[in-house]
Amino acid sequence: GHSGVLCGMCEEYGGLFRSGMMEEGVVRVPPGISEESYRGFIEYMYLGRCGEECSRADGRELVVLCEMYNVAGLREWLLEDGIGQENVCQAYEFGCIEEGDRSDVLRACVRVAEKGVCGITDMSLRGASGLVVKGLLGALLGTS
Repeated sequence: GHSGVLCGMCEEYGGLFRSGMMEEGVVRVPPGISEESYRGFIEYMYLGRCGEECSRADGRELVVLCEMYNVAGLREWLLEDGIGQENVCQAYEFGCIEEGDRSDVLRACVRVAEKGVCGITDMSLRGASGLVVKGLLGALLGTS
C-alpha cells in the first residue's frame, strides 16, 4: 500500500510505521510545514522526481523535510533548479540559519548571484536583511 512506498523511500517512515507511531494510511503534516510543501514532498516520495506540487512548494520547507526524513535527491533538485533570482534572497537568509549544515544552500545562492543580479527585483529584495545583501554582493564582488 501507500505505506510501502513511503517506507521504501525513507527509513524514518519505516520506523514510524513499525513503531505504531503512525497509522496505516494516515500521514500527518509536521508542525511548521504547509500542506502545499508537504504535498510536494510526498509527490517526490511517490514519483522519485519533482513535479507540479514541488514547484508550488516553499523550497525552505522542502529542505527542512529532507533533513527531517533524510531523503536525498529532492535537496539536490532544489539546489540545482529551485533557487533563482526571484527567491535567492530568501534562500540565502534561510541558509544563514544556524540549524544543521546549510552551506550548500549558501553556495547555490552565490552561484545564482554570480550569474548576475540584474534580474533580482525590488520585490524580491523587500524584507531582505543586511546580512543577505552583504553576503550576496560580497560574493559577487569577491569580498566575502
